[in-house]
Amino acid sequence: MKVSVYEAKSKLSQMINKALEGEEVIITRNGTETVRLVPVAKRKKWVGMYAGQVKIHDSFFEPLDDETLAYFTGDAKTALDDL
Repeated sequence: MKVSVYEAKSKLSQMINKALEGEEVIITRNGTETVRLVPVAKRKKWVGMYAGQVKIHDSFFEPLDDETLAYFTGDAKTALDDL
């Protein structure tokens, strides 16, 4: 569907419906194609977006050993400490 800017002013609701139905809607200015009306892509919801796609190993919930925990708390000596 191609319509002029003048025509688009009075048919906007119809044009939106056509675009939502998958029809290409182009608005022209002085006979030149200027704008394409397309539906906005649906965004995925963040909550639960990866449900069923990620497996967390059971060991993830086990306590950390003292050496590893020291790195998280800043108590471990690293090679950078000597610089």
